[in-house]
Amino acid sequence: MLVCPLDCWDICQMTKEGDKFIPYKGNITNGFLCNKLNNYFKYKKYNPKFNLDEVEALFKSTQSNRILYIKGSGNLGIMQNVVKLFFEKLGATFAIGSSCDGKGEEGIIKAIGDTPILSIEDIKQAKNIIIWGRNPYVTNTHLIPFLKDKKIITIDVRYTKTAKNSDVFYQIKPNTDIFLAKYLITKNKKYLEITGLDEVDELEEIIDNSIILLGLGVAKNEYGDKTTHTIYALNRPTAFLGNSMAGLNNPFKITPKNSMPLFEIEWDKIDLVFIQGANPLISLPNFKIPSNKKVIVFGKYLDETAKRANIFIPTKDFYAKNDIRSSYFHEFVYKNEAIQDDYGISEYKFTKEMYKRFNFEGLLEEKEYINIIYKPKREIKYSNEFIKFIDFDVKYKDDIYLVTAKNRTSLNSQFKVDRFIYMNDYEGQATLKTKVGSMEVEIKKDKTIPKNVVFAYSGSGINKIISSKGYNATYSEKVEVCKK
Repeated sequence: MLVCPLDCWDICQMTKEGDKFIPYKGNITNGFLCNKLNNYFKYKKYNPKFNLDEVEALFKSTQSNRILYIKGSGNLGIMQNVVKLFFEKLGATFAIGSSCDGKGEEGIIKAIGDTPILSIEDIKQAKNIIIWGRNPYVTNTHLIPFLKDKKIITIDVRYTKTAKNSDVFYQIKPNTDIFLAKYLITKNKKYLEITGLDEVDELEEIIDNSIILLGLGVAKNEYGDKTTHTIYALNRPTAFLGNSMAGLNNPFKITPKNSMPLFEIEWDKIDLVFIQGANPLISLPNFKIPSNKKVIVFGKYLDETAKRANIFIPTKDFYAKNDIRSSYFHEFVYKNEAIQDDYGISEYKFTKEMYKRFNFEGLLEEKEYINIIYKPKREIKYSNEFIKFIDFDVKYKDDIYLVTAKNRTSLNSQFKVDRFIYMNDYEGQATLKTKVGSMEVEIKKDKTIPKNVVFAYSGSGINKIISSKGYNATYSEKVEVCKK
């Protein structure tokens, strides 16, 4: 059985017949696959010739702590993390941080110590579900069957497909989620006014008998950690993107000797960048690699970062690798069993080869790692500890904000990317300006987008003018639109 490696809530199971995936009819997959998997083979791998002698020579000619290791989430198989063991032994510098859920996770960990999921049974048993800053009809489609016969309230900045299929929809101003949560706790009307809502009567009626499913939308701003902390202080069973390794043994957990925040790279201390499973020139906010730095990319596609690379190492596709997947949505764990060979090199074999060339010891066999990690189902431990409300001092100013979201046909910069920008009341060419830069864009009109929002899908290139600092990315930015 194969398991989808994509950065997605669901982790579907399937078999392969020629250039087509056949969905497994049981478990979460339930007999259907997403647009990305149904069109997977339309997007060809980049398979150039590669020579590990050149990679070895670059490593050995570069001072170890001046090698920067960046690990992305282009493939979320757990075995992909084995590469970290080599770079830790080498003494490389790790770029630490998250381009995704790190800001929201930070607040949840401060509140309850971890980021637990809710079990599928919890979702099945719930009578009322609040979907907040999340669009499962696009990003988490295998959740949809579990929403049947429940009252669904959606809270979001824009009118999504999930909003359309909900019983009640509350459309709030961008970055005001924290104020809605404050209102629900304190009943202070000044907080509700900031969100742009006049009332939330139906939300108030069911909140004490609901579960809350949170998405990245609540935590994409600079106070996203405070937002998630405040929402958890509603003291309802709540799930953000959960810790997918919780309940599993993790033989790849390390504490790097050398590290830098992902969004504060000190480039004067770096000579060589090794990028695994990532396209940071598009996917990370305002990320640039100086022209005098050498770059090795270990990946699959000829994307923007791969084009910048001095050396490209093609990885084998997921159906040619043994791996394990766990989910940040549900508790089930699946093995991926290789069914055919593929050009390139797997992450495990690359690591094994580098251990050999550097005379490193301690690497286990691939099967041993899989046996250490795998169990069919993780035990869910959700804390019932009461979370005290903290009235964080957060200032909000009405402005035009840039808002981003996932798209049905793409996954960040992979697959069919929509590069248009969307606004409520304008169509045509424009220049978007933020505090970190500007870019020329083509805007399409979309009446579902609020008038104070400039909307873009992830992978569109908009991240070039978004700022982030420290360890965790934020994606909401005040923006000026110069129409042409």
